[in-house]
Amino acid sequence: LLYLGDGKIDDTELPHHTKITQMVLDEYRREYNRAKDDIKNALGRISMTTDLWSDPNRDSYMAVTAHFMT
Repeated sequence: LLYLGDGKIDDTELPHHTKITQMVLDEYRREYNRAKDDIKNALGRISMTTDLWSDPNRDSYMAVTAHFMT
């Protein structure tokens, strides 16, 4: 943000980290509920795929994808 503001942004214009955390969690909840409702209202079957991998530091990740028609 400071880079984009060309150094003219002061601390009072930046939201506190707890506010940003709350904003991210609120958006996550909205999207989670929207996806849940879409899956509930799916026409027909739901196909699920998964992918597992790890990075060079041995951190593991899992992705789950649902394919369906609404």
